[in-house]
Amino acid sequence: MDSTWEYTNRSEYIKHVHEGMPPVIISAVVTGGHQKSENPAVPVTAEEQAETAAAVFAAGATIIHIHARQADDPTQPSHEADRYREINNLMRSKAPQILVDNSQGVADLPREGSGIVGTAHYYKSAPIEAGPDIMALNPGPMTFRGGAAYAGGDAPSKVTLATFDDTERTARRLRARGIKPQVFLYHPGHLDILDYLIQRDALDKPYFVQLVFGQQSGINTSMDSFLYMVRNLPADSIFQTCALGLEELQVNVMAMLLGGHVRTGLEDCIHYQRGELAQSNAQMVERIARIANDLGRDVATIEETRQMLGIDK
Repeated sequence: MDSTWEYTNRSEYIKHVHEGMPPVIISAVVTGGHQKSENPAVPVTAEEQAETAAAVFAAGATIIHIHARQADDPTQPSHEADRYREINNLMRSKAPQILVDNSQGVADLPREGSGIVGTAHYYKSAPIEAGPDIMALNPGPMTFRGGAAYAGGDAPSKVTLATFDDTERTARRLRARGIKPQVFLYHPGHLDILDYLIQRDALDKPYFVQLVFGQQSGINTSMDSFLYMVRNLPADSIFQTCALGLEELQVNVMAMLLGGHVRTGLEDCIHYQRGELAQSNAQMVERIARIANDLGRDVATIEETRQMLGIDK
């Protein structure tokens, strides 16, 4: 069965509706930037993330995406390779088959002077050294609001910096380490960077793409926006979708209807539905797996996930 095709082509769509879509790959995104004060179910320690890996794998996820936290203060992020390596090893001990997906992470750039409203940070690729199976490849740039609407109090607005050269260098480092990059596209401009990486032969087929909807300075979650991004993907792309907040579910259903793949979990949304906190990451995975089956799509096994993404054992 084809795992990539021209997803918005009418004839191709009808063919795959009648003959069957490929199994849906589910990624569980379990931590992110949320804290236990927002939802006690958020796993923040290495041990909690390892237990979560086993739970989401049993629920149907074949990929776990994590953001590391500091061992001595799990409210704070860690961008160090050793910490990612420790967490990866613990997760693999609890769920040996699951594919480990590390966030690329960000770190603040030093800035001079005082009274400056705003700051900058850049993507760090230190988790490459921790040996994940998959790693997020964020092309940037992105901008983020400050103030109470974003992080509370007087938090400054931010910009995330990345150049074409930065992104290409990271893609080549991932290839050299045998790590599958998942290229994150937050808005239509990132399609140009994806094309650049392909033209520069910095990515291997199939191109694993994460379409992100609803991020600040990114593209919104409307149907028109969704179809625009999918319609303009290069050939040989396998796309996965996510959205921030309660719109996560709607965007994931769109993806499954069109033959794409999904990610779900407490990084993207801490609520199961409006006014109700999610009980666990596994609960989120179980729901999306149930919907996939109702839509006539099997949930991908680990063997099928590896085959579709071109990831060797």
